[in-house]
Amino acid sequence: MSFKLPKLPSPHAELHELADFAEIAAWECGQVSEREIIAYLGRTDDNEDNSGVSDSEEEATNLLPEVMNEIERRVRACNARYPFTLSPEGTVLHFDQESAQSIESRVYRYLLLSTRLDMKSSKIHAGLDGTLLLEELAAHVLKNYLGARSKVFVFGTARSGNFKDKVNKLCHEMKEGVGFRNLDGESNVTAVDDNLDAVAWAPFSDEAPGQLILVGQCKTGTSWHGLENQMQPDQFAKKWFKEPFLVTPVRAFCLSEAINRARFKRTQIASGILFDRCRIVDFCGGFDCSRIEKWTTTAFGSFKLGDLKI
Repeated sequence: MSFKLPKLPSPHAELHELADFAEIAAWECGQVSEREIIAYLGRTDDNEDNSGVSDSEEEATNLLPEVMNEIERRVRACNARYPFTLSPEGTVLHFDQESAQSIESRVYRYLLLSTRLDMKSSKIHAGLDGTLLLEELAAHVLKNYLGARSKVFVFGTARSGNFKDKVNKLCHEMKEGVGFRNLDGESNVTAVDDNLDAVAWAPFSDEAPGQLILVGQCKTGTSWHGLENQMQPDQFAKKWFKEPFLVTPVRAFCLSEAINRARFKRTQIASGILFDRCRIVDFCGGFDCSRIEKWTTTAFGSFKLGDLKI
């Protein structure tokens, strides 16, 4: 069972889950040490030789240095815009207050909470749906990734309008697909977004079809396993466009989670280009964080880890 707030990680939590817990603890308390994390989770006592500690507790204790290595990896992956800092000896994690109002810090913390909260029962905060905010953020990130001339279209639930109208508008803006067609007859349209959340493309001045297109699927939380290949752009076009794509779009899978690195390669084989938490932060520059900030502030106040002080 994945670690979900306000509960603590289990003794068998994976490395990336423990790294998330360390970040949340440092965010709440200003800083947190390896020793405190171990004590707070009840995984060890103050006995130096760990006598009386179970094998699972000792194994988890030994994992903490690897957790700090994972945090160092995140620093690099976020292009030095990671909202926490490690002490020189690598055993204390600090929340960086000086950069707290930066776009990258606010985006990272939104993604952290939208991973570790239950996004079925706890997705609405400050009147905002945290799952829909990721669609808006992902669209911005995909546009930044393709470059200054690229264009973007939010297609998922975050965009108002019925499915047919959204397809027609997307085709018009991309200059691809001509327009909406339903193979089963227009009266049988039941799709909401058919797993398409955001689209970005790099157009040519001739406005002719045949261009680099990214089609994005977005997932908050941790229940995305097995859903990596839901979005198949050629199938989408065959079902809903009058004409197919001339060049098959590239799939993008946008996650709030900083996923287990052991699964990084095989996830991309199934999903297309993976934009996990750190990659999203790497390309989030210029994003309007006002709505994310409201959601994050309220969501962060919805739980309490307890008295965790150095």
